[in-house]
Amino acid sequence: MLWPMLTRTSLSAGLRWATLLSILLGIANPGAAQDASDEATEEEPVSDEGTDEEAVEETVEEPSTVVPRTIPTPPPSTSGAAMIAERVRPSLAVVRCQGARWSIGFAMGDGTKVVAASDARRCRRDITVDSLDGQSTSARSVTTGGDVAVFLLDDDIGLEPLEVRTDIPALGETVYAVSAPSGATQPIVTSGTVAFADGEALQSDVPHPSGSEGAPLVDGDGRVIAVLGEGSDRGVAPSEPIGPIAETVEGIEPTADDVRQTAYPGFGLSAGAVWDSGDRLFGAAGIFSIDILDKLIIGVELGGYFNTDNGAVAQRVKRSLLVGTLSVGYRIRVAFPGGSSGTLTPHIGFSFTYDKSEIRTTSVGLADPTCDLRMDTCELEEVRNTVEVDDWRYRPTAGLRLALGGLEFGYEVYLDLDEIGDTGHRLHIGFRF
Repeated sequence: MLWPMLTRTSLSAGLRWATLLSILLGIANPGAAQDASDEATEEEPVSDEGTDEEAVEETVEEPSTVVPRTIPTPPPSTSGAAMIAERVRPSLAVVRCQGARWSIGFAMGDGTKVVAASDARRCRRDITVDSLDGQSTSARSVTTGGDVAVFLLDDDIGLEPLEVRTDIPALGETVYAVSAPSGATQPIVTSGTVAFADGEALQSDVPHPSGSEGAPLVDGDGRVIAVLGEGSDRGVAPSEPIGPIAETVEGIEPTADDVRQTAYPGFGLSAGAVWDSGDRLFGAAGIFSIDILDKLIIGVELGGYFNTDNGAVAQRVKRSLLVGTLSVGYRIRVAFPGGSSGTLTPHIGFSFTYDKSEIRTTSVGLADPTCDLRMDTCELEEVRNTVEVDDWRYRPTAGLRLALGGLEFGYEVYLDLDEIGDTGHRLHIGFRF
């Protein structure tokens, strides 16, 4: 029994010393320890599963406790000025009179009926309607009364009619005014609230720019509830409820006749210059005309033109022309880039001219013709001699006028078939309404 116990004790002590010796050798010679480790590794294969698990444990990082900051994306807007502008823009139209902007309007009922401000009915010639996309067509006024004007388009220019809301909006409800300033292709949208509303009147505090009369007042869904009236400095502006207007528009047939008068008068003034017989004279003229079916123009014009000029030595000439013209013209519509338009009116006629000239000659002479210059001191004085010459002339005339709205530019020639040098020319600018 004693021998086995001694044997085990000796073996254990030997192993401990061997282990200690190997550690000391590894510290002194790391390469040898690494070789020994490599040999141990080669001798003891490691399973693939254990290697994969250790690799996963080495590559997996601890989850971060910092939460990244994110900005939430708002949902698409279904209301507000942007939506209102997008919905109403295809309906907006510009009503022009002889090419000049007259009113803003919008399509209602169908794409060929346009509602505008009541003042637009005063346009009696060359009515055109433009979309904000630049398309244009001629139009006819088909209303004689009421709070708005209604026009029928001769061609469809792609206007989309607005949806109508006929019930009375609630007090304090948000409403939007949608208009388009001159030359704009995008609408201006302003908002406010309803201050008063019933079946016959609507007032709101929606601000809108000057010239917005006739534009639509819409609710939050883009439905028209009223037609904008003239703005108010007190902050509350009246509008015309759409209910009665919708009934009127619905009752208008596409074949409705133009309600313009067959013949209507026009008045105007012009200022210009006349070149006649070598002289240039300046003055003004008054115009009276009768328009027949918006095409044939019969005009009477009466003007006076004056000039003062130095003639020969010591001469001063004052000349005045009284010119009257009776003419007949035909109006032709012309279109310009950008959607604007105007009218050209070639005309022929007959003119009369009363031509008066006052020629004053100044000379220096003796105050006393009997004074003897050799013997006496004679006094001198200026002597003025005035001669008046007048003449009536009758000449055929022809010309051309360009009208842009109420503004008119014109040129006329007064033909003198006997004396070409006496042919007169006139350039003028004025207005006619």
